[in-house]
Amino acid sequence: MPHSTILRFIQILPKVATSGDFILRDLPGSGKRIDILCRVLSACFQWAPSNLKKEELEVIAVIGDSVILRFQFPTGPLPSGETAWAQVLKESLKGNPPDYVQISEGNLESVIREFNNSTSSNLWVLHEKGEELDLHEIAISGSDNSFMLGDHRGFNSQTEELISKFTLRKVSLGNTSYLSSHCVAHIISEFERKDK
Repeated sequence: MPHSTILRFIQILPKVATSGDFILRDLPGSGKRIDILCRVLSACFQWAPSNLKKEELEVIAVIGDSVILRFQFPTGPLPSGETAWAQVLKESLKGNPPDYVQISEGNLESVIREFNNSTSSNLWVLHEKGEELDLHEIAISGSDNSFMLGDHRGFNSQTEELISKFTLRKVSLGNTSYLSSHCVAHIISEFERKDK
């Protein structure tokens, strides 16, 4: 698969079980907030993009710090809504992913090492206490930008230790607190604006 990603969103979900044993009617509870990932996927592949090429977008989910799901734009019909994405996640975690989902063993540190090792690859940590980021400044065609997103509680101590270990840059989207999915939609919108 050719590498042409410009925007990548890395959703960290340390509490979500890797078994896929959650109830579709109770995603926040039984899924340990896997609904966050469902909304991020909707934002990345449905709500936000209008000008960016679909192959330039990617979502990576780090589940339970032991399983990595990598999503690229589906070639067929898009799942519509949280429940449809949740069904995709359930099937993927149970070993039957669709062709646009790759599943592998791995942890957050392995993801950081993959995307924090090149002068042409930027890895940003979205953090409420980070410095405000000028998205126009980094929205340069051809560069590879990855944004790490915490869950509803932000980042746990293990993730904070890795952020410090790799001296990753903490950035924010301003004074307003956003849900992960809204961060995704906002960043995509700003990257698309550079092409107008």
